[in-house]
Amino acid sequence: MTQLLLIRHGQASFGAANYDRLSETGERQARLVGRHLAAANQHFDVLICGDMQRQRRTAELAREALPGAPEIATDADFNEYDADAIFQAYVPRVFDEHPELGEARDQLKTDRRVFQKVFEKVTRHWLANTPHEHPGCEAWADFRARVQRALERLRSDYPKDSRIGVFSSGGPIAVSIATATDASEAKTIELNWSVYNAAINELRSTRDGWRMLGFNDIAALRAAGDASLITFR
Repeated sequence: MTQLLLIRHGQASFGAANYDRLSETGERQARLVGRHLAAANQHFDVLICGDMQRQRRTAELAREALPGAPEIATDADFNEYDADAIFQAYVPRVFDEHPELGEARDQLKTDRRVFQKVFEKVTRHWLANTPHEHPGCEAWADFRARVQRALERLRSDYPKDSRIGVFSSGGPIAVSIATATDASEAKTIELNWSVYNAAINELRSTRDGWRMLGFNDIAALRAAGDASLITFR
């Protein structure tokens, strides 16, 4: 059976001009994950990341602690959805429907709680495929389909007993878990919001697809004894 570890990137730079860059905390998280995997004698036949900066950097820092690890391949189908495009498509509608959130629009990129409240309402429209006028917004169905294509390539392109590590983001990880557990679309989004930065998630291949064996493991971070390392965004 193929063992697949899906590892979420470390904390990105929320509120900064370049969100895609790991924060200092994110870099610490990535290094700790690599050390944790090495201490567990985990080895990989394949390492893959999306082509986003935070995914690539997490993979690079974790790999430094893994003796003999393979080079990191890139698969853009493991990229996160474009949250900015989704917001541009649906935020005006959300603010019209919820004026109290519109009043807090200036805090959207600086206050994580405000962001989350708006994000939850935006994603409801995204899942429902509510019409919009933003041409760059990837449809939910298209996003889910590309992640599932990437998962199928892992089953078809590598030997059945491969150990594969994929460094990705909350959205693709949630879709992967939902695919393995047959979760609903609404539950998939809830999973997305629940994935810790630098969490390790485990799937195993089966005759028919994937089976989930582990979700949201942050033992590497908890062992450091620093509560500031436990983050979602």
